Amino acid sequence: MKAISLVLATVFAMSAPVIAAALGETRTAQVRFAAGSSGTSITDTIAGRELVLYTIGAEAGQRMAITLIPSNQATYFKLYAPGTGPGDEALAVSQTTPALNAFDGTLPLSGEYTVAISMMHGGARQDERSDYTLTISISGDTDAIVQGDYADGLQGGPDFYQVVTAGGRLNLRAAPSTGADRLARLSNGQNLQNLGCRMAEGRRWCKVTTLADPGIAGWAAGDFLIEGSGAETAPSRP
Repeated sequence: MKAISLVLATVFAMSAPVIAAALGETRTAQVRFAAGSSGTSITDTIAGRELVLYTIGAEAGQRMAITLIPSNQATYFKLYAPGTGPGDEALAVSQTTPALNAFDGTLPLSGEYTVAISMMHGGARQDERSDYTLTISISGDTDAIVQGDYADGLQGGPDFYQVVTAGGRLNLRAAPSTGADRLARLSNGQNLQNLGCRMAEGRRWCKVTTLADPGIAGWAAGDFLIEGSGAETAPSRP
């Protein structure tokens, strides 16, 4: 896979294939890596004017590699930076990258990236179908200081978070990984102090501490955290 440099002035100037003017159903899926892994492969199907959006978290300076292997060559992807999506300028368009339907580059921002898969105009108009395998990997260490602001879900943010789960409990882990040791189970509605967030395994993890004395510090998945307060709430459990 040939590496390319993300010089934004050059990337934004790339021309994109014309897609169907009216898109059909849009599906969105969050990409998550297994504990301790740096990539994953997804098998899926797209048809006609359908648009499939895959979202994945990564940090500035890390390297993202994407390959798309479709059964129908009218299938392609666009990569969007955090805070952008279909209708905005794309960081990369797989029909115009040096290697067809492949991307390998260093990321300019921290946050949640979007890989949008669709059919080119002719295939969409004919309601063609494509079975495909999408492979995404992220490599490289995170920087000592997160680049980006709270709009990217990392630097800054509220002083406190609150746990929001569907009636269950949220694991507080020793490291930002689903495979790390569990330190405690956090209750729905529990407030936590925010110690800063990072991206790992394709998602946002936040280092937090419970408000009880003594507090328990660890990492919680950011998917289940909203802005909270300093009021002590339901206690954690081992």
